[in-house]
Amino acid sequence: PANMVPMDAPTQIRQYLSDSKTSRKEIPSAFQNKARKRQHDEMLEDDEVPDDIQDAISAKRRLNTLAARRSRARKAQTAVENEERISGLQSQVELLQQE
Repeated sequence: PANMVPMDAPTQIRQYLSDSKTSRKEIPSAFQNKARKRQHDEMLEDDEVPDDIQDAISAKRRLNTLAARRSRARKAQTAVENEERISGLQSQVELLQQE
């Protein structure tokens, strides 16, 4: 747990030099319908993402990043507790085998 990213650390901005293997879409599917409606209404270019949709995408990504950090911290804590429990049980087994 000592080498984990702190919960209050800033989230990174999504900037890729090439196509991302994990996120190939410019706009996540949850926001595509909003973008299509707006694009039809305002006749935007295909490459342009409206600021309010981009802000919503960034906010959702930030919340997901924080949730992932909490999940990783819980997982690390559980691993530490399991290791402590295993060592305690192993010492009990050794005591019982000595009897």
